[in-house]
Amino acid sequence: MGIWHVYLGDAPDDYVASLQVPHGTTLYRRFPAWFLAATVGMMRSGRSAFVSNPGEISSTRVEFLWGVVTSCLIIVGRIFGNPGYRTGIGSRDKTRPLSLGHEIATKMAAKSVWRDAASRELFGRGDVAPDWAFALSRWPASGERRYVVMSYRFDKPVPSAEVLQAVGAWAARKGKELVVVTQVARDFEANRNLAKQLDIRHIGTENASLIDVERVVRGTYAEASIVLGNRIHGLILGAVDGAIPAIILGHPDLKVGRTLRTAGLELQEGLGEIGPDDVDAYLDYIEDHRNDSEDGVQCAGERLRRLSLEIGNALG
Repeated sequence: MGIWHVYLGDAPDDYVASLQVPHGTTLYRRFPAWFLAATVGMMRSGRSAFVSNPGEISSTRVEFLWGVVTSCLIIVGRIFGNPGYRTGIGSRDKTRPLSLGHEIATKMAAKSVWRDAASRELFGRGDVAPDWAFALSRWPASGERRYVVMSYRFDKPVPSAEVLQAVGAWAARKGKELVVVTQVARDFEANRNLAKQLDIRHIGTENASLIDVERVVRGTYAEASIVLGNRIHGLILGAVDGAIPAIILGHPDLKVGRTLRTAGLELQEGLGEIGPDDVDAYLDYIEDHRNDSEDGVQCAGERLRRLSLEIGNALG
């Protein structure tokens, strides 16, 4: 596919070290250097393409600027016969004028692929495909599914103590251990405190490399029956590794359910903010539908592999 020019900004060093990039890829920490190289590249007639990174956008000043940058590169590319692709994007909202940058980029792109239907409806064009994390290979399982895993964000309220105690009681009745897993470093302190409050085990370290974090976290998911929380990529990785994602929240659901629905996991949306009396029935229901979850994950991975092949063929 030629030479890649990738902007990383202030991404952690271990993240950069873990990237599997093609030989000859140029990595940039400084935005001006990358933007200059990208602009020059998009001016090489019929020889380049721009591919945006997956992630969430919103109507903020920072995202407005990124939308303008993306629009500029895509427009330059259109003039010189070079396509622009926006894939794996979810939108929290669309409020003008701050959304205009991304609106223009979406309109001018050769292909836009959203990670959920609600985002596509906001912007009125493009396709929908599951989150790219569903394309990952399953982590090797090393034993029985003996855990019920919780993975919550540090910046969102968790369910009530009564609800979480009900989850622990359900796990005990099923002969499984309830644990808290930290997948993202900034969640560490909050998750460690949550584990202490519930008197259960916390799995995760604060300063480990990303490679070690992946090994520990995904190894745990591979032995989990259910993973619940609001850390969306915790739920997705858990699902990829054979656990069933459950949505039990302490706040209104803005994106978890709609992201999982795109992968065909409608039954996993559950009740969101449920009460302690609802926990048993909900967890019993999703455990009974394990095969549906596994089928959905498999189909999502196949859809993403087809999309990757389509874009790869277009890029040459």
